[in-house]
Amino acid sequence: MKKRRVLAGVMAAIMAAGILTGCGSAEKSKDPGAASEENITLKVALWDYSNLAYYKTMFTSFMEKYPNITIEPVEFAADEYDRTLTTQLGGKQDFDVVFTKGTPALSALILQNHLLPMDEFMEKDPSFSKDNYQGLIDQLGLEGKTYAVPFRKDNNMVFYNKDLFDAAGVAYPEDGMTMKDYHELAAKMTSGTGNEKVYGAHVHTWPSNVNQFARRIDTFDYLDKESFKNLKPYYEEILAMQDEGIIQDYGMLKSSNIHYSGVFYNQQAAMVQMGSWFINMLCENVADFNWGCVSIPNEEGIGNDVGVGGVTPVSIGAYAKHPEEAWKFATYICGEEGAKVLAATGVVPGYSSDEINKVFDALPATYPNAPENLSKYLDIDTYVIEQRMDKLTKILDNIFKEEHSAIMTKSVTVDEGLQKMYDRMVEEESK
Repeated sequence: MKKRRVLAGVMAAIMAAGILTGCGSAEKSKDPGAASEENITLKVALWDYSNLAYYKTMFTSFMEKYPNITIEPVEFAADEYDRTLTTQLGGKQDFDVVFTKGTPALSALILQNHLLPMDEFMEKDPSFSKDNYQGLIDQLGLEGKTYAVPFRKDNNMVFYNKDLFDAAGVAYPEDGMTMKDYHELAAKMTSGTGNEKVYGAHVHTWPSNVNQFARRIDTFDYLDKESFKNLKPYYEEILAMQDEGIIQDYGMLKSSNIHYSGVFYNQQAAMVQMGSWFINMLCENVADFNWGCVSIPNEEGIGNDVGVGGVTPVSIGAYAKHPEEAWKFATYICGEEGAKVLAATGVVPGYSSDEINKVFDALPATYPNAPENLSKYLDIDTYVIEQRMDKLTKILDNIFKEEHSAIMTKSVTVDEGLQKMYDRMVEEESK
């Protein structure tokens, strides 16, 4: 059994951290090839700063280490972040550090020349190593250049309510389930009617809640239109579960704007397929039941060998006044020091190491309902980014959302919906 320890100091800092205020000058470094020792202010564009204490903890600890650098958070509303950021950078706002929500948004900003390549920074920084990012650095490149370091990453998993399974006398989910296994297990765990009904599983409304089953085992790729047909058995299985009342209806979830977290918190579903950010939510919201997680099922029954999910990239703005200091800050919050702060709250950092694994394995000491084997599902040799970087990534993201909705509401058949995805990609490729 792995040794446990709790980073009490980190957790205390998270609780105690206050709101930051910018207070430095905005002079450029006189030597563009080296970080300045003069007092400067780094402008950092991000969302949810006010809601997440770990940002304040990291920013404060960075400023303590580098007292000549003041961090000025520039916060935008989460729901409008991509649009607002694009508008701001279109006006050449001098953000030194830029957080993005994922590869579609990152690809779009790169193509609009709003971000600086990071390759030279990586090459001349002996303290930086790609090896700690499980292959993610190379997946954040476009047209031969790298534009981001992963701040967070997520592995898509099946979370399950141990108490519901125990009450039903049903064995817990296991790694390596096929879609048929998953379907049958969810059927066993479905019970009751009306407001008292417990669904065997919950499938949220995002396209990823279907296509990540196939993406994890590399039988589907957003950028490979020939692979779209491989989504057919997954759509058919999920639609069958919907028809049988094993999962909630997509149209109802969409129209009612039902959030997956409430369904699981209120014990209305025995299982939910979700990204590993859900660990933080379950810990922070103190779920009053015991829960666990396993790898997501697939048609080939492959177990916990590869992780798949989104990534939160951190980049340097193209109009940054202090790019060298921005690199220093990005590698601090995306390195081991920042990773420890994230891990202590149950958030999976982009950086991976044995020290980070110890933090996750210590979580049950602070959050007793959390499982003991979390690092097993987070420290994986290979992570696959859900949507690869490409000039079409943002466009394809919108296409998949639209056609996914048509399939799940049965406005079209599975074959018709997948063909429409194919045809629309062909059209975009020809432009």
